[in-house]
Amino acid sequence: MLKCAIIGFGGLGKLHYKNLAELEKEGEAKAIAVCDVDEKQYTYSRIEINLDVDLSIDSFGLPTYLSAQEMLLEQKPDFVISATPTYIHQDIAALALSLGVNVFSEKPMALTIPSCDLMLEASRASGKLLMIGQCLRYWPEYAYLKELIDSRIYGEVERAEFIRYGSFPKWSWNNWFADHDKSGGSAIDLHVHDVDMINWLFGPPKSVSSQATHRLTPYDSISTLYSYPGKIVFASAEWGMPDTYPFHMGFLVRFEKATVSYNVGVLKIFEESGVSEPELSKEDAYKSEIKDFIKCIKEGKKIEINPPEDSKMAVQIALAEKESAAKGVPVCIQI
Repeated sequence: MLKCAIIGFGGLGKLHYKNLAELEKEGEAKAIAVCDVDEKQYTYSRIEINLDVDLSIDSFGLPTYLSAQEMLLEQKPDFVISATPTYIHQDIAALALSLGVNVFSEKPMALTIPSCDLMLEASRASGKLLMIGQCLRYWPEYAYLKELIDSRIYGEVERAEFIRYGSFPKWSWNNWFADHDKSGGSAIDLHVHDVDMINWLFGPPKSVSSQATHRLTPYDSISTLYSYPGKIVFASAEWGMPDTYPFHMGFLVRFEKATVSYNVGVLKIFEESGVSEPELSKEDAYKSEIKDFIKCIKEGKKIEINPPEDSKMAVQIALAEKESAAKGVPVCIQI
């Protein structure tokens, strides 16, 4: 059974902690220690994230640390889950990898391409695995969409739309989401999910044409048209909704022979002959991605479903979108 240490114990850190408890029962991995700069995180009974899940913790008996380096040196985990603010992703990954520890780091990979490159080089130099939490690749509905596109069972995609809307995330430590230099705005923090999905489904676009708004923070919303031959691909993200607006994500993809919709948590396939709802896995995507990471560590294999190079490309595309919105012109994607 692999040993895991968690760095960053906010919402996603707690979510991973709960999933590790299940993975321990399955004999896959167990949490052995937690690090967070805010000691209150160990006593919070509940914390918010976009998903409607209960992250309350009844009891917590693991060793806790304020220093990631101290924890890694003392506990010697097989891998870490880094659920820290985006602006320190590169530092945590580089530290853990330099100490010979495999790293699962939450999305987005980093705020800049040089930071992404630093993480990739640290992985190569250490010989240890690096994976980024682009969880949609493990989300049953999105993974099923990938199968439909690759199989061409309904023909080619003619039009695809992806949305991700919610209110501003006010739960972050020291309100770091509101600092554009630390979060990158919704264009990097939130929108990167759908950017990565589009890249996974269709490959990098030739160019992007974007518009953005900046009422709450720079780039509190962004909408983008991606240039692909023979199809229309569009995505929009928003974290400027009122607090009363529930988080919502989804897609609408029109194939030659059917339209597939994922809306309010329900996937439907619309054909001329009728409407169907396929039976899909109910496993939590956050758990599935960690299981895949554990499998790659145990088998000594490269990451195939979610390689870190793809996560870098998602950041590159999202940064090009911000440039397009700022300049008011399409921006080409350099591959």
